[in-house]
Amino acid sequence: MENTENRVPEFEIKKLKEEIKVASEYQRFLKNQRKTEKIVGKREMSHSEATMKHRHNRLKLSAMFVAYGVMRGKSFEDEMKAHVTKKEENLYDASHVKDMAEKFIIDYRIKQLAE
Repeated sequence: MENTENRVPEFEIKKLKEEIKVASEYQRFLKNQRKTEKIVGKREMSHSEATMKHRHNRLKLSAMFVAYGVMRGKSFEDEMKAHVTKKEENLYDASHVKDMAEKFIIDYRIKQLAE
């Protein structure tokens, strides 16, 4: 169900989409760095550090996808259900994703009003 009051101009949505692409590429890099054996390329961080960053980036990406959907006019609750995975369903992670998504939406609305 679409909610037109939350829609944001297309150019702002494109900025968020580009940020999602960068974070997704970083997620692939971190996945490779998490490996203890058969790593492709050069190790740039320890596997434990990569694991911690991978988890944080996964939550950030979930929040970005929720914000992206809401900015396109979708329901916040529906987007939370769609983008909060089984791993993130514990109370802390779900509330953390919700807070981060709300922050992304507010930041983009402020950018919209500033222009």
